Amino acid sequence: MKIFSLSQFFRLGFPVLFLILAAPSCPQGDLTRGGEPARIRSVTLDARSPPGAAMLPRLKTLGVTHITLIQFGFQSRIDVPELRMRTEADWYSESDRGIRSLARQADSLGMGVILKPHIWISRYNAEGQSRADLGFDAEPDWEAWQDQYRTLVLHYARLAEETGADMLVVGTELARAARERPEFWRGLIADVRGIYGGALTYAANWWGEYEDIAFWEDLDYIGVQAYFELCEDDAPAKAVLHKGWEPHKAAMQELSRKTRRPILFTEIGYRNVPSAAREPWRWPNRSEVGTVEPDDALQARLYEVFFESLWSEPWFAGAILWKWRADTSRRRNHLDFSPQGKLAESVIEDWFTRGTADREE
Repeated sequence: MKIFSLSQFFRLGFPVLFLILAAPSCPQGDLTRGGEPARIRSVTLDARSPPGAAMLPRLKTLGVTHITLIQFGFQSRIDVPELRMRTEADWYSESDRGIRSLARQADSLGMGVILKPHIWISRYNAEGQSRADLGFDAEPDWEAWQDQYRTLVLHYARLAEETGADMLVVGTELARAARERPEFWRGLIADVRGIYGGALTYAANWWGEYEDIAFWEDLDYIGVQAYFELCEDDAPAKAVLHKGWEPHKAAMQELSRKTRRPILFTEIGYRNVPSAAREPWRWPNRSEVGTVEPDDALQARLYEVFFESLWSEPWFAGAILWKWRADTSRRRNHLDFSPQGKLAESVIEDWFTRGTADREE
């Protein structure tokens, strides 16, 4: 399934209901095959080394249409405007050489690629610094950082064009920078479009960011890092989870209507722990091993309710699941986000493979 940018969208039709909700200029993916919406079905692929020969074919049978690859720019602190690139990183899926190779393999299987640059704050864990708070008090610091960040994103825009990637994410969870510097982002997006012909989005956090982005209409998709809290209880029933989605669905539908842009979950995932619905953003902690009982059934239930709640909505463009590990032998903590080898994997396969004929080109 190909992802279409704004300029390409005018050549497509789209569902009548979406036509009512959003003006014809809305850049939608290819949602017309067989009269049924085709959704972006992606996983974030994490590969420290070149994956085995069976990895991408397995993703194909899972129903995956795109693999998403993350690249990092590194900063020591959120208030130090020194951004380092590592285009030939040791981590295979983050390196230019790995991206090129994985893109060729994906293409040979009829799958596409999404590139998604992130900023990594080196002292994040030690000092509790988050990229959401990245920003500066002095204008020269802002300008220095913006020049470096533009260099990073334009590098991956060129790589995306070279490899035929279907989508580029121009930023991820940079809430303060997005809120305070909207004109920088508009200029960056224009620069990227001069280099890269695919679709563009920005990955905004679910809390305190995605509803406040001022430049959605410059992009093709509204990207949401969808770790929405669904209830206050551990191990809730499906009815509770469905109810928990209702306010979030309403807010996203309204934003899609106002901006005339479809919603793409640039990340969604759940751990197999009892608190996954209450704190879906909570990162695995080694101290949990041996003290927290795994709850594979809840992880599967959370995915079921996500698909049941959103997959058929005409304003919803699809999801990038967090995440899929190429080397499962390195999973030291089984209480993680990966659905591999757990009940959730079959739920994902069931939903991703529905309407397969409508997905294929």
